Amino acid sequence: MRKRSETILKNLGKRIFKLLAKTSFFKCTKLKNSFFPGAGESGKSTLVKQMKIIHADGFTRTELNSFRPTVLDNLLSSMKYVLAGMGLLRINLEHLRNKVHARNVLAAESCFDMSFMVLPDVSASLQALWSDRGVRLAVARGYEYELNDSALYLFENMERLCDPKYVPNPTDVLRARVRTQGIIETQFRIQDMIINMYDVGGQRSQRRKWIYCFDDVKAVLFVISLSGYDMTLIEDPNVNRMEESLNLFGQIVNNPFFRDASFVLFLNKFDLFREKILYSNRHLRMYFPDYKGKKQKFSATELH
Repeated sequence: MRKRSETILKNLGKRIFKLLAKTSFFKCTKLKNSFFPGAGESGKSTLVKQMKIIHADGFTRTELNSFRPTVLDNLLSSMKYVLAGMGLLRINLEHLRNKVHARNVLAAESCFDMSFMVLPDVSASLQALWSDRGVRLAVARGYEYELNDSALYLFENMERLCDPKYVPNPTDVLRARVRTQGIIETQFRIQDMIINMYDVGGQRSQRRKWIYCFDDVKAVLFVISLSGYDMTLIEDPNVNRMEESLNLFGQIVNNPFFRDASFVLFLNKFDLFREKILYSNRHLRMYFPDYKGKKQKFSATELH
């Protein structure tokens, strides 16, 4: 599973480079400004981090270590979310003794102390819960309550993450989920060009901070999460994520600030989308009535 994830993530940066190479992005000055918009949870920040790893010498040990609190917070919050999901799905813990561990996890505000050392009691509870069949069943059905797509990776690597000497590796950093606030700039070099890449917050509250800030952008790489077709916004549970992405894309394409920019539409999280279509009952027609393909007919869904 880990090797498969690393292979998928490793190919993302190369795909982005090839997409940009087909546009007019490389036909102007040596200093390029590229813009990474998209709705929340689309995977923009992961793509930017991947480009940093491939084209900007990656992360230093200090930078990797700085992600430790984030990864551990993600681990704890993911388990809390699973426990809440078990209630929604009416899944019971396999062992009654794990109720104590569930209460311990739900009560924990953090899984590390002031020096970022993992709290032994919280670590023990997390690992006990991950050994419970009820928890694993709830994780397997995570798409039914919108469990984040990094949760399984974190759980499978839990023992390593809870080690007192743990230092995040690049894959951990790619999996770390931090909501982008404002505008984050990453600079890297490809051949003889210097590229400034701007990652921006995708939530609605963040968009007004950036949507009129770029008048010299040469490329807009808009990111849409395909796996969000059956999910709703964190900030508004009544709005479908895919519909929100399409509406935002329309706003940016028609914005005069980007009139001279090259556009690339990047359909992200394809592997998760495929798994949902093939193995869940969440048929595309339930969310997009105009889709006329057959259920679990993946080739037809791809072309929609």
